[in-house]
Amino acid sequence: MNYCLSASEMKEVDNYTIANFSSSLDLMENAGRSIYEFLIKNFSRGFYYLVLTGSGNNGGDGFVIARYLLENGYQVDVFEVSEAKSNDALFNKRRYLKNTVKELNINRNTIIIDAIFGYGLNKEVEEPYLSIFKKVNEAEKYKVISVDIASGISSSNGKKMGAAIKADITLALGEYKLGHFLNDGKDYNKLSLRLDIGIKLNKSDYIRRLDKEDFKDLFVERKENSNKGTYGKVTLLGGMKNTPGALILAYKAYSSLRLGVGYSELAFPSSLKFIYSSLTPEIIYHPLKDKKDGTLKFNKKDLESLLSSKVITLGMGIGVSKAIYKIIKYLLENYKETLIIDADGLNTLAKYGVEVLKNTRNCDVILTPHIKEFSRLSSLSVDEIKSKRIKYVKEFSYKYNIIIVLKDNSTIICNKNDCYINTNGNNGLAKGGSGDLLSGFIAGCISLNQNKEDLLRKVALGPYILGRCADILKLHEKVNEYSMIASDIVGVTNKVINEIII
Repeated sequence: MNYCLSASEMKEVDNYTIANFSSSLDLMENAGRSIYEFLIKNFSRGFYYLVLTGSGNNGGDGFVIARYLLENGYQVDVFEVSEAKSNDALFNKRRYLKNTVKELNINRNTIIIDAIFGYGLNKEVEEPYLSIFKKVNEAEKYKVISVDIASGISSSNGKKMGAAIKADITLALGEYKLGHFLNDGKDYNKLSLRLDIGIKLNKSDYIRRLDKEDFKDLFVERKENSNKGTYGKVTLLGGMKNTPGALILAYKAYSSLRLGVGYSELAFPSSLKFIYSSLTPEIIYHPLKDKKDGTLKFNKKDLESLLSSKVITLGMGIGVSKAIYKIIKYLLENYKETLIIDADGLNTLAKYGVEVLKNTRNCDVILTPHIKEFSRLSSLSVDEIKSKRIKYVKEFSYKYNIIIVLKDNSTIICNKNDCYINTNGNNGLAKGGSGDLLSGFIAGCISLNQNKEDLLRKVALGPYILGRCADILKLHEKVNEYSMIASDIVGVTNKVINEIII
């Protein structure tokens, strides 16, 4: 597990460390030396290093890197995009015993070290930085390595501040920044790696980034003295004549994972029975009363028959109507386990009243919106959400006492002040069907064990599996992002589970 911090949080942690453990100069020395050690471990001696520095402490880190390279016989120059101004940067500039250069000399043998802006950037980039960024991005070079975060990217929300350097590798100092993974962050920080430079955290409630080791204990040992009733039932409720495929994808997600569900049930409009009855004999088919147009009716008797399920997932291809709103309201009032509301279920709440979530209820509720759906639910603009998504997701979670899974190129999983971020996956998931798969994954993950304290982590496992499947397809199965479709994900889920449990 790692942490992902905003700019203000990172400043707080820096100040805490400097006040109690290390001087700012020591931290700068640690940062420069750690990056130097990374360079000599991963690249041969024959490269030419061009270090680009700014006026602040990020530039100071750059001078420390350059000093180590120079003292150990590497080809290195420093180009000051802006002259050093901070005391620590000026101190390390004096220790670098070589004149800085006045022109950029970039060729295919050049490794560019971007030490211009650190996590404190809070305004749009102007000249001379714009011209330098353009030249760096367009030049033929070997690699660009950014110190802490790619210059021009906001460390708090990942937005490009007018222009930014495209880094092949970003070496995060102390902790990851939210900007590495949100909005434009992934496009400009292609590979982000964390370096320990002696930063000490003063608390532990920062956004957490989970890895496979953090999920292993969720897969509890199954007893031989058990039966399918031991492991419960999961129900997927959705579908209408125009969109029957959404429910099929959701079923494939959790059934293919073999996560241990005893019964898997599809609940759908009865007019679709001819489609679902031919899928697979392992599914329980549960037709529900529907209207002439193939959409669900509100029928208490039908809904009562679903209440024994361990998880109900509602919304995939179900349509938006008052009948669906009544179904949601009934489940909120009468269901006692875990209710996942997705897709059209979310749009129904947005249209007919999200305040119903405040009603007295006995079930845990999980909403799985993408940015636009969350905009409808919260009445915030997309830009507002993208600028301060952690703030708004926490507020919404507190207000309605729910878990939010905010889907984007990195997914935020939040229960009030307790938040995770999933950063794996690729743009091959930016296609129809991916969200439906995610609903199925989450439903299966929730069914792994009976421990309510694990609920948020089980929810976070769903996005992890989806994203890791996409990465395996790209990196190991050689499925490119253009060709990748949601159905491909199903074929590699077993590989992800094996990575976790073996």
